[in-house]
Amino acid sequence: MVRYYYAWAPLVVAGTVVLLSLPWLGLIALMIFALVALIALPALAVAVVAVPYLIGRAISRRWRERSGARQPSAALSLAARRNA
Repeated sequence: MVRYYYAWAPLVVAGTVVLLSLPWLGLIALMIFALVALIALPALAVAVVAVPYLIGRAISRRWRERSGARQPSAALSLAARRNA
């Protein structure tokens, strides 16, 4: 059965080359590539901005934990202490 598919391989490759060489299909492929690029560019920009920001927050959080500085308690926990 696998040999049967191998017999079709040259026909599939030749058909693909012929279809992609048609100008209107090339234009469609160009438009799809442009659309993908327009979607990927903002995603890349967000990643370039967000990653350093998140790394900076993680580092500052680690420094505060190591310095032993007390974090201000939330108002809810203060109310819970008064009622206890």
